Amino acid sequence: MIMKKIYSILIVALATMMGFSAQAGTPQWEIVAGMNVANLDASGCSSRIGFHAGVRSTFGIPNANQGFYVNAAALLSLKGCKGGGITLNPYYLDIPVHAGYKYAISESVALFGEFGPYFGIGLFGKTDGEDMFGEDGFKRFDFGLGLRAGLEFNKKVPVSIGYDFGVLDVADDVSAKTRNLTISVGYKF
Repeated sequence: MIMKKIYSILIVALATMMGFSAQAGTPQWEIVAGMNVANLDASGCSSRIGFHAGVRSTFGIPNANQGFYVNAAALLSLKGCKGGGITLNPYYLDIPVHAGYKYAISESVALFGEFGPYFGIGLFGKTDGEDMFGEDGFKRFDFGLGLRAGLEFNKKVPVSIGYDFGVLDVADDVSAKTRNLTISVGYKF
């Protein structure tokens, strides 16, 4: 039931992005890399350092005030947590779809902020030599809300900080939602 809702939201988000692409013209592409400070909201877990890397595509919103945009990304992301003498190492394909606004402070610096859902697909990972996404492990799908803010330099280099709040339990038989602080740098083409 929940998976059908997630798939429906993902399809609507992708269709919306394609609609913006058709109206707004050429998207602006960006490569992205950064650090994660990931955790689960389960007891006994503490934060762990990970990474994220991938691509982002940004579209201006047609017929709106200049500065509004939507973007979507595909990011390989190491999340998890430490606790009880073990480290959880799940790797996800995160797909954030955000709406945002960019405000030019000067010719070479702009301030931006954005918000929207993200979809996570568990790819692989191990803990104590066992597959994280096996029968008794983590669920393969994650969903949540994220926000991101930062500065863009020379219309080419965005530097940002963000936070993702998972709304689904990613572990079987335990309440465990993902939390992820991100610090990113990108380069736009």
